[in-house]
Amino acid sequence: MNAPTAPVSHHRPTRLHLPLHPSASWGVPVVLAVLFGGWVMFVDHNQGSTIPAAAILGAVSAVVLGVLCYALGSKTPGMMPEIRAVLYGTVLGCAIGFLHSVSGGSVYRSSGIGLGAGIAMALTSFYVFHVWKERPPA
Repeated sequence: MNAPTAPVSHHRPTRLHLPLHPSASWGVPVVLAVLFGGWVMFVDHNQGSTIPAAAILGAVSAVVLGVLCYALGSKTPGMMPEIRAVLYGTVLGCAIGFLHSVSGGSVYRSSGIGLGAGIAMALTSFYVFHVWKERPPA
């Protein structure tokens, strides 16, 4: 019949927070842009485009995606998690839909695949932003 004398506190163990290296703010978007641009170039060339035309499309796609990823990474950390999740989902959905469109898919099918990927990314990032957000110590 021993009753606890103090309330039991349930708190999460502290996580190790490793600060990102300053080059990660531009390094991650550059790597993503190069991979995306190369993929667009490969798919476009396999669809019958000439190598210079495929290279131009791949380079332009890489620059656009790199700028968008850099802007998301540098401007969104202070935003509400809901808005950040929608922005991340929008960028991924547009990128996946564009890739499917380049591969010869119809507009409706490319839009549907992009919309599905964007919604999945938005839901996943919303979950991650809410689960892993910093909570003040109680």
